[in-house]
Amino acid sequence: MNIAWGACNRAKQGQSISGDSWMVTPLNGNGLLAAVIDGLGGGEEAARAARAAEAIFRERAERPLQELIRLSHEALHTTRGAVAGLLRLDPLHSSATYVGVGNIGIYVYSRKPIKPISKNGILGYRLPTLLELTYTYDPGDLFVLYSDGVSSQFTQDLHLDIRQPPQTLAERIVQTYGKQSDDATVVVVQT
Repeated sequence: MNIAWGACNRAKQGQSISGDSWMVTPLNGNGLLAAVIDGLGGGEEAARAARAAEAIFRERAERPLQELIRLSHEALHTTRGAVAGLLRLDPLHSSATYVGVGNIGIYVYSRKPIKPISKNGILGYRLPTLLELTYTYDPGDLFVLYSDGVSSQFTQDLHLDIRQPPQTLAERIVQTYGKQSDDATVVVVQT
C-alpha cells in the first residue's frame, strides 16, 4: 500500500485537552480508514464524546461507513454529541468513499472533480439521511479532512506547498489556519 498520512490536533487556547479526535487505521493490508471527529463544545466532555466515536470507528473499521456512523450515533446518546467525517481509501480500485455528519470539512487536491460533502446533523442527537459518496482518485491525490476549528481558507492558499510530507502539511495547516478560539484538527492522506 503506497499511502502516506499525517495528522495534527491542537486544543483551543486556554484548554489543556482537545475536544477533537482523529484516527487513521489500516484495513487488512489494503487501504485505510481515516476520521476526524469534533465533540460538541470543548474540554473533557467534548473529548469524551469524540473518543467514544473514535473507538467505534477504530474497533469496527472494516464495517460499512454508514453502519459506523449509525453505531456511533447510538453510542453518543449519553454524551454531548459529535460531528464526524469518515474517509475510506481502497488503493486496489483507486476508490475513495466518504460519509460525513456535521461541519467536518474535506478538501481533495486532484485533477478530478472530487468534492465530498458532509450532511448537517449531530451524532447522538440528530442523524441526517446519510450521503455516501464514492470517487475514483489518481495516484498522488491528496485528501485533507479538518474540523471546524480550521479555516477553509487553506484551500485557496497558492503558497501552501502540497508536495511536502503529509505530517508537515497537516502541522502547517493547523499552525497557519487553525482558529485559536476552537480545537483544530487536520488529517492529510496522500495516495
